[in-house]
Amino acid sequence: MQLYQLDLSNIKAIGHDGNAPLGKLQVMISKPDGTLEIKDVPAPPQALEGIKLIAQLAAGQQITVEPTPALTDAELLKNITMIPTDTLRCGGSSNIEAIGYESSLRVLQVEFKNGSIYRYFDVPFVKFAQLIKSDSVGQYFNREIKSDYRYEKVA
Repeated sequence: MQLYQLDLSNIKAIGHDGNAPLGKLQVMISKPDGTLEIKDVPAPPQALEGIKLIAQLAAGQQITVEPTPALTDAELLKNITMIPTDTLRCGGSSNIEAIGYESSLRVLQVEFKNGSIYRYFDVPFVKFAQLIKSDSVGQYFNREIKSDYRYEKVA
């Protein structure tokens, strides 16, 4: 596990719009001139719950997290959080509507504009991360993923 040092002193409040499986965290940030700005970050509702627990820990409070039963592979695949390509750095794709990744199974899920959904197996997380950061999701997908990984059509 990699740890990151954080300075969150400029963050004044965080909320979530409640949309699932992927909504938006709304982060209120204090700018150097003293004004406040709200930024949106794509995230599932659980992200806010995790942030609340971190805040409690930072305040010295004791927290208890109830264990949850492990999900089956089928449940994990059914609940992949899809990220619309128009929210990515590339600003959208003419062919790909959304992408998602299930890290424990190394499955990349791709939803195309025509409604079809494919799952690509044994895709390293680094490939998913590069896909998200690419200037063209479609070009990266065609060059680095489409013909290199076993896949199945799911819808």
